[in-house]
Amino acid sequence: MNSNKLILVVAVELLIILLLLSLVTYFGSVTGNGWHAFSLGLLLYLIWHFFQLSQLIQWLRSKKFTHLALNFGMWREIFKQLTLLQQTSRTKQKKLIKFLDNYRAFFNVIPDSVVILNHDNEIEWFNKNAQLFLGLKKKKSIGKNILKVLKDPTLENLLSKKAKEENIELHSPVDKNKIFSIRVIPYIKNSRLLLARDISRIYWIDKTRKDFIANVSHELRTPLTVISGYLETFETRFAQDETFLHPIQTMQQQSHRMENLIQDLLILSKLEANTSKKIGSELLPVPIIIKTIINDTRVINLEKQHQINMDLDEHLMIAGNEIELQSVFTNLISNAIHYTPAKGIINILWYQKNNKAYFSVKDNGEGIESQHLQRLTERFYRIDKGRSRSEGGTGLGLSIVKHIINHHQATLEIESKVGKGSQFTCIFTLPK
Repeated sequence: MNSNKLILVVAVELLIILLLLSLVTYFGSVTGNGWHAFSLGLLLYLIWHFFQLSQLIQWLRSKKFTHLALNFGMWREIFKQLTLLQQTSRTKQKKLIKFLDNYRAFFNVIPDSVVILNHDNEIEWFNKNAQLFLGLKKKKSIGKNILKVLKDPTLENLLSKKAKEENIELHSPVDKNKIFSIRVIPYIKNSRLLLARDISRIYWIDKTRKDFIANVSHELRTPLTVISGYLETFETRFAQDETFLHPIQTMQQQSHRMENLIQDLLILSKLEANTSKKIGSELLPVPIIIKTIINDTRVINLEKQHQINMDLDEHLMIAGNEIELQSVFTNLISNAIHYTPAKGIINILWYQKNNKAYFSVKDNGEGIESQHLQRLTERFYRIDKGRSRSEGGTGLGLSIVKHIINHHQATLEIESKVGKGSQFTCIFTLPK
């Protein structure tokens, strides 16, 4: 209501009061009972307001939309404004109901399972797919903690933000052949959305691929060992015959390359099959391990004559799997030696910064173009296929490094500029 209209309503109400007072005053002067007439007029005025208040209370209690009886003065304006407010509220309510219906319809047609959780991880709402694939029930699950329905420690870590990964994989409690990728994202106020996407097809295809590679690699070891044994015998037998010696040595070289490839495939398959989060609590003398690796690679480095600089914190140790971490350090140092041109510089660092331990291998080689950096840890990915094969690489080294680093809840950072060299850094979180 604008100010002009409000002034008009108040003026009308005052006019009514003045008119009433004038009437009772005139009546009192005629009858000679002025105070009695005034009291009667005041009583009638109060009864009128009481009647209007009762009408208002009855209207507010009514659940039905009704128009109030025609009134006048200030009460008429009050009833009018309340009626408009009621109409506006009903219109907004209808729009909200329609919005909620559309909202529920949307979440029911998407292929993902959707669960709304409050700040205590209690279920507030879920869609049809969550009911079908996660085993939630409308009457039993609403208000229940999601961890009591989906009993899985990895989900508990995800909800408590202890999990390093943004997604976890979870078997459906309804169908164990169904695998879901679970993600939790912030929602309205303190609520969160739990989204479960069906990745069963991708999961089983990937598992079949891993099993195939592991089985084939294992089966190839025996015949390859036999072939290598015969080649060694032939090399000794035809050591003085150049006609046969060169082909035999070439076959031996390719045989050793295949052995390395099979060995790396078996290591990678073992790492992928290992879902345990345990890495061991024994503190490892990392500086000694690094020095041993560098001494072992000096023979390889004789031809290229690299300048290898070490800056190692002799007192810094971390908990982990010694064999796995040794593989990480060996792969990164060997790569730097293999791919850095002759007389290049290689810097190997092991140091602590804040609450993290850093292992870094930096060279001043040719560098790597930016479009390759994201794919370096993929299996068999090669920047220069011919050069990699000539260096004897299998294309699995960095993939093995990535899996071991993930197993140790660490991160691998790769920086490189063409013409300036590359830097590979493993970052380990130290216990507080």
